[in-house]
Amino acid sequence: MNVLEKFYSYVFKKILQTINPVKKRIMKTECIVHKFINIQSLTVLGNDGNTEAYKIMKSYISDIEAGVVWADQDLKSSNHFYNPNTNKGLYGSNDAKKECISYYTKALNEYLHGDIKNSMFYLGASCHLIQDLTVPQHANVKLLNDHKSYENWVIRAHKHYNEFKIKEGGIYFNSLENYIDFNSKEAIKIYTKYSSVENKQVRFYKITSEILTMAQATTAGLMLKFYKDIQEIKPLMT
Repeated sequence: MNVLEKFYSYVFKKILQTINPVKKRIMKTECIVHKFINIQSLTVLGNDGNTEAYKIMKSYISDIEAGVVWADQDLKSSNHFYNPNTNKGLYGSNDAKKECISYYTKALNEYLHGDIKNSMFYLGASCHLIQDLTVPQHANVKLLNDHKSYENWVIRAHKHYNEFKIKEGGIYFNSLENYIDFNSKEAIKIYTKYSSVENKQVRFYKITSEILTMAQATTAGLMLKFYKDIQEIKPLMT
């Protein structure tokens, strides 16, 4: 990070410190859409035949949800952007790819040391990041490009359309980086696909029908990957 970028980062975070208490009072940082995605992902995981992974994730869902909420608190949301074409996040901030890898590594380390609840907490934080990267503004790294109006629309609408829910058909990759790159690239493609739709409500609906289901499918995949990873860790704990 160069001198100018460091200065920008300092100023930007000072601004965030000023508005964050207001943001927390207004939004209460409840992450209701992220929680919705996680619950749907559990359904996908179970219906895809991953019974043992489903049982474990369901038993620790409250810890996963706590990590999901924590990931959006304070100043951390400035690190939730990543453009796969430039390999960068929001100017002056860490990028979502680095953050997600860091959280996932912490999740595995906590499990290795026997703290399963904290492990699932950091898994939840990792899930939050790959879910954010299905949102075009997070992948385009365009903070003011209808970002807040779109997120508010999804908060209001996500439970009212069956098209926004899936019950099976998870997306399963072998590496964490695959989830990050896939979601961010697809988010940009979907945004471009519907960018010419003039009616904002119709455009939001069409985008959400694809990205929200993608978030559920890839979160189910990440949960299964984590389950497989901790199976490899277990022999090291005895």
